[in-house]
Amino acid sequence: MAGPSRIKVNNHHTFYYQYETTLLDALEVQEIPAPYNCRGGYCGCCKVRLIEGEVEYVQESLLDLQDDEILTCCCIPKTHIELELPEE
Repeated sequence: MAGPSRIKVNNHHTFYYQYETTLLDALEVQEIPAPYNCRGGYCGCCKVRLIEGEVEYVQESLLDLQDDEILTCCCIPKTHIELELPEE
């Protein structure tokens, strides 16, 4: 894919991935409250629903995930993506 990936979150926020280390880092740069704890793929706190698109894991997760779940602390967008984060 050419150019930065578009990230849409809960139909409220849209921004472009700027090559941060992880998707969680990108959400934090945008000041979008995203759940997390360990940042290592162990606890599952950063698990969100991937509605559309593909991600690439930069470190392996130790959790079993459903087909529509990703860990934001372990991946980066591979295409334009749409996420559903838990509402506060």
